This record gives sequence, C-alpha cells and structure tokens, in this order.
Amino acid sequence: MIGLDEATNKELAQVICTLEAKFNLADLLRVLPISPDTFFYWKRQFKKPDKDCQLKHFISRIWNHDQHMGVLRITQALLNDFDLKVNHKRVYRLMKELDIQGEGYRKKIRKYDSSKGPEGTRVKNKLRRRFQTDRPNQKMVSDVTEFKIPETQEKVYFEPIMDLYNNEILTFAITAGSPNLEFAMKPLNSLIELIPNQPYKQFLHTDQGWQYRHRTWQKKLRSAHITPSMSRRATCLEAV
Repeated sequence: MIGLDEATNKELAQVICTLEAKFNLADLLRVLPISPDTFFYWKRQFKKPDKDCQLKHFISRIWNHDQHMGVLRITQALLNDFDLKVNHKRVYRLMKELDIQGEGYRKKIRKYDSSKGPEGTRVKNKLRRRFQTDRPNQKMVSDVTEFKIPETQEKVYFEPIMDLYNNEILTFAITAGSPNLEFAMKPLNSLIELIPNQPYKQFLHTDQGWQYRHRTWQKKLRSAHITPSMSRRATCLEAV
C-alpha cells in the first residue's frame, strides 16, 4: 500500500474527489498533503476528455490478445493492425497507467546458456571472422537456440548446421526436451552422411557451448576430416 507521503498529487486529488461527497472538502485539504490550488488544477484535468482514451483501448486490446507482448511489440502491432505510428515511450507511459506489461518481464526466467556444462576442450577460432567462401561445404556454422512457445510456455531447442557458401541449412534438429549431447549430435551425424569429401579443408564453426567442447563431438568431426572452430566467449562479431 502506498503511504500519503509517497502518493503523487494526482493520486491525492483522485482520493479527494472520491471522498468529497461524504466529507467536507476543507477538512480533506487540511488533512491530506496537497495544496488547494494543486487539487483544483487536477480536478479540472479530470473533467477534460482523455486524449489517449482510444489509444489505451487499442493497447489493452492488443495486450489482452497476447499478454506476452511488451512495449516494442505493442508499438509495432499498433502500426501493423491499426495504422497508428506511436512513439514507444508514449506506449510505455500508457501501459504503465493501465498497469500492464509483458508477461516475460514479470519474473526472472533463467535463459539457456550452452556454455554451462562439462568443461571439455576449447579449440581456436580458425575462421577469424572470414565468413565468406566460394566453395560449398568449406565453411559451416552451427548453434543451439532456445525458443519459447507463447501459448504453452514450452521451451523448444533448435540446432541447424548452415553452409556459408549459400546460407543453406544442410541439417537440423528440434527438440522440446533437453538439449543434451544426443540431440546435438543428430545434425552432425546427418551432415557427415550428406556432404561428400572435398579436396579442400572443411570447417565447422560454433560457439563454446558444452556440446561442441565435448570429446564425442570433436572426435566425430575429426574422423570426418572436418576441422572444428570456435568463437571466443562474449565476442558477437566472431559469430555468424
């Protein structure tokens, strides 16, 4: 509960307007920490039509349809669905007045971190940001990404292997279970069966996720004559 000392002048004025029918106005102004001039200013403001009334209605309508939507997504939805170009700061202010916010911000949710796991072996970054290639299957990349289905809150993990020659997804795996080693190995096993042996050196570039540091992953790569490469931690420019 907000104390009187913490209440804003607007909130105090709303309280007085509510109690004015039952109590003497002079007594209310004497008891509550708000000056008469400030009270009458807000009373006049309350009588004015709310210029944001329609916009608040649209924001509430969008949010009620998907309560996971935050400020930026609602701002974009206003433009897409109602052709209303509104500054995101205004949307934020109105959402605060409506006491609504995206469900994703109401509680801290631990995000998937592939670096946490068995230590394994880290390898050097062999690509060193040289992601361009004119040869198929020469430079490939992979990563495990976590998604959340809004309707069910179910977590889904997706691991593709992409060829940087033409950005083609060569193989992939999807699971709603744990992104364990067995899951991580599926695209790699499919890749080895799919791509032919090339006369040039081949690379598979990843982050430092525990699956990619695992001995089984690296042994499988080397048995297929594919050189592993890893970006450094917290270095987004080294990841595709």
